[in-house]
Amino acid sequence: MASNKRKGKGFCPFCGMEFSGDHENCPFCGQDLRQYTDDLGPIMESIQTATNIDMKSPKARLGMSIIIFILVFAGALVLFDFYERSQDNVVPEDDDEPIHTDGLMVEVGPNSYLDLTGDFITEDLIMNPVFDPDLKFSIHLNDSYQGRYTKIVWVVQTDSFNSTNTKDPFYQKVTKERGSSSDIYGVTWDNAPMGRFWISAECFINDTSSEVLAGKGIFYGPLTAKYNWTYKDVSLSMEYEMSSDIVKECLSVDLKERVANQSKALMSDYISDSMAVKDLEKKLRSLFTMNFRYSDIDYTDFVLSFVQTCFPDIYDSYNYRVDDFWALPTEIVFTGCGDDEDRAILFCSILKSAGMKTGVIVLPQTVMAAVLLDIDESPIVQYAERVKGLYGRMFTVADTSSDLGLGLVRPSYDFSDDGMSVRYNGTRVLILDRFEEA
Repeated sequence: MASNKRKGKGFCPFCGMEFSGDHENCPFCGQDLRQYTDDLGPIMESIQTATNIDMKSPKARLGMSIIIFILVFAGALVLFDFYERSQDNVVPEDDDEPIHTDGLMVEVGPNSYLDLTGDFITEDLIMNPVFDPDLKFSIHLNDSYQGRYTKIVWVVQTDSFNSTNTKDPFYQKVTKERGSSSDIYGVTWDNAPMGRFWISAECFINDTSSEVLAGKGIFYGPLTAKYNWTYKDVSLSMEYEMSSDIVKECLSVDLKERVANQSKALMSDYISDSMAVKDLEKKLRSLFTMNFRYSDIDYTDFVLSFVQTCFPDIYDSYNYRVDDFWALPTEIVFTGCGDDEDRAILFCSILKSAGMKTGVIVLPQTVMAAVLLDIDESPIVQYAERVKGLYGRMFTVADTSSDLGLGLVRPSYDFSDDGMSVRYNGTRVLILDRFEEA
């Protein structure tokens, strides 16, 4: 085990950049760091220690700005480089492949698993599910380490936004010292969300010397997404279950490869009517027909309200640690959020599954969706913005990143009557090559 003396450096848990000194906001990405600089109060809401903790330890507060993760390969500890992780969804540069099920597998429940690597492989770190009565994870050092250390600083971090997290991304820290805690060698993690995670234990031999045990993994299984929203003054509720295999696919994305492929693809290529999306569309259609009289126009507007309301706006730099990432519809459903192109892709995918013709419009500062509908006899023809597609077909615009109904768009965008151009803040932009039919 290698020694590691700590320095007075900090790392932003959002962008991964290293900085010196005390900052309320990251000097690089501007994110508010105050909720991540105190290991008291909210921390214990998500990580329950197995024993008492010295919650007022000055040493515990002194260490809060330091986040170091070390991955063991062939018995050697490698420092987790947060700067490189910002280029690859907080995965170290020397481990830029997606996480596969090639580590230590721990069954959590029916079709639910922990896939563990790092010091979990050697069992220096041990992580097991505990039902008490709800699912928790017991994390502790191997019994061979008993009595070796005077203090252990435990850190748990997850990677990206998930609507079930209490903090996004989740980062918590607990310090346990001999004398104030009867057992410093383990902690319990409550309410763990599905996804990738990193766990480290900085083990202090004395005040000047420490060594680090670290591991990472993914927790995956069937995911039940719950949605509640209001449409036309009717309160709606729906559950959608995503299979364990689809969840695993969402968590195994190679970000570098995907971002590289975007430069060679159309955004409309990401519109998918896969079986998982078809299942979601069936749920939505059933809910709609139970509450409303069906028409293609009304159903399209209903789907638009679902996407607008149930998938909050989260930037790719925050969600995936890259400037621009085009998510597949299943990935958007898994994370429970997305930016403007993500919501447009999801909206189009649901309607494509319903048998409709859709497309995306790549505009200055945003992406909107469009759907082929016969609105000539509908009242919305009086105001609906439309765009001309192939063969002169007029597609109705859907502004998925607003709270406006079908055909309505934000005031800064004004489409021409012939659907050939749009004015953005008064500047005319041609639609040609900006509208991609799926």
